[in-house]
Amino acid sequence: MNSELPDLQSQSATDEMTSRTAHLLNTFLLGAAVMGPLLLLAMSIMSGKFLWLTVLDLVGAYGGLLVMLRGYRDDNRALKRWGAGASALTLLLCLVVLAILQ
Repeated sequence: MNSELPDLQSQSATDEMTSRTAHLLNTFLLGAAVMGPLLLLAMSIMSGKFLWLTVLDLVGAYGGLLVMLRGYRDDNRALKRWGAGASALTLLLCLVVLAILQ
């Protein structure tokens, strides 16, 4: 058998289920990363409090998502990690500061 040819064997059922589960988890986390800052901003606008903090959270979270998107485009694992970490850390810090200031 020629070693230069790609392996055309299909994945086993467990490998396919694992990849689907991982894909669903990634989709859920990405959706939460996109919608979380927007929901905080909407709540802040409706209550009239801490608008400055939620705008900073929005900028930081979406900046991290843009860095993560750049990592996917360049296939750079480090950028993906830094972007996801920055987005999650910004959202977490905003929630902690909001809890302290309440």
